[in-house]
Amino acid sequence: MSTSKEERTDITQNFDKDKHLIFGYTPMCGTCKISERMLDIANEILQLPVTKVDLNFHADFSEQYQIQSVPVLLIMSKDEEMKRIYAFQSVPYLLENLK
Repeated sequence: MSTSKEERTDITQNFDKDKHLIFGYTPMCGTCKISERMLDIANEILQLPVTKVDLNFHADFSEQYQIQSVPVLLIMSKDEEMKRIYAFQSVPYLLENLK
């Protein structure tokens, strides 16, 4: 079995940035697809670095950050979690929380 791009996601790739996002999802999750679209729209305005992570391949990350469900958005400052969003609600809600 070959390794897909999702499997090799480097979750730490933006840990040098003052503000970045980690979006956790699973491919079979319909809510994740809607949430990802809302995040993409909100982030067209904010232009924050985003790492999208298929959590099926990152059990260690899910455990380390105690991810309860998908989708999940971690708002990070370097390697510190500043905020966590499970319910994306709307694009304006995301914008408000990402500022």
